[in-house]
Amino acid sequence: MAPRAHACALGTPRVQEIRGAVKITLNGDPFEVAGPLTVSALLSQLEIDSRRVAVEHNLVVLKRALYDSTMINEGDRIEIVNFVGGGACEGINLV
Repeated sequence: MAPRAHACALGTPRVQEIRGAVKITLNGDPFEVAGPLTVSALLSQLEIDSRRVAVEHNLVVLKRALYDSTMINEGDRIEIVNFVGGGACEGINLV
């Protein structure tokens, strides 16, 4: 079995060589995946819940409905942003 790439949630991915790998940029860092693959497959590999993130593919923010059909290919740039809730607006006056 070939070595796999690992990522810590949305942190800096650790890159290991994968046979037949596709080299992409993930959140600004080089990353290799067995591919090409879909955005949904990438999120699944990274164990990221697609309902809690926004994904930018080559500078285009994708609608969630396109995750299953958008292919990630060699040289693509992917940005994954996690939604974080909570916090208070204490001391902030909204007009």
